[in-house]
Amino acid sequence: MGYRDGMTEGQKDAAQEGFNLGHRQSADVGYKWGLVRGITSAFASLSDSLKEKWLLDTQRRGKLEDLHNFVQEISAQGALQLFHESTLKNNLRPEESKLQTITKDLLLLLHECPDVHVSEELKRVP
Repeated sequence: MGYRDGMTEGQKDAAQEGFNLGHRQSADVGYKWGLVRGITSAFASLSDSLKEKWLLDTQRRGKLEDLHNFVQEISAQGALQLFHESTLKNNLRPEESKLQTITKDLLLLLHECPDVHVSEELKRVP
């Protein structure tokens, strides 16, 4: 009976540890994904003259618009699936997931906008 109780407690501890790790990773990635969706949507809703003021280069404006369109095509369920696949593929390390790559792409584009200040939360991409 002691062995059985020990096994049960050990399984609970391992499950809790896994949950805690997964929650911490997914909350961070999900928060940043929300910022990416919000920033790209805000940019897409600006007038053409403001877009030109912020991004002088037509090619970069096109990249940001393409990024917005790509982001909008990914549903919440799709983002969750991308995160899940990346954790399985990278052994519970989502640093190189598609969601993180998109965040990095956005940061590179925003770096070219001198009047745009990016939140510190978004900058902390592994």
